Amino acid sequence: MSIMIDLPPAMAQEAQEYATVQGTTLEQMLFDCIARDIAKQREAKRVMAEFDELVRKTSSRRTEPYVFSRADAYAETER
Repeated sequence: MSIMIDLPPAMAQEAQEYATVQGTTLEQMLFDCIARDIAKQREAKRVMAEFDELVRKTSSRRTEPYVFSRADAYAETER
């Protein structure tokens, strides 16, 4: 696949020089950058799915929302 990126000449030159100093090509630098971004997105999705599964497994099975009652907080317990 061929992709064309239109950069201002000064930026293109600077980017090419930077890649040369780094011992790589501009194409390889862009490829690595995109690959890292995709890997981060995959990892974030994996972690979120893992978290959602943990919440699903550990959350209570209440069918109605909890309503706080101050009286319940001070209810005497059997001793």
